[in-house]
Amino acid sequence: MSYNHIILEVYCLNGIGEKEIETTPDFCPKVHKPGFHCLENNCKHHSYTYAPYEIAYADKNGLVPDSDCWIGFGGDMEPEDYNEEKITNLKKLWRDVCKAKIEEAYEEFMQKADLKNK
Repeated sequence: MSYNHIILEVYCLNGIGEKEIETTPDFCPKVHKPGFHCLENNCKHHSYTYAPYEIAYADKNGLVPDSDCWIGFGGDMEPEDYNEEKITNLKKLWRDVCKAKIEEAYEEFMQKADLKNK
């Protein structure tokens, strides 16, 4: 078996550009709350895109609960003077910092949970 973790941004487009929201599909728990149900049921209202250079915490359902649980490279993290080489180096730095923070979170959890010696 092979697997991979994928971070996507999933959108609900129900009612976008229209005056009223179309009928919500039976499998949808709430309109404009996209999730795996959109992908599993190939909902006609969903769209998605890549979420590059992001780090996130996902809940028991694999969903990122709110905007305090993810951050991605971009915006104020990019230099004002655009330079491809500098951007490439900053993305490498971002990757290294993220990977270190993931390891740090694991170590802190194991210590606080008193599971370090198992």
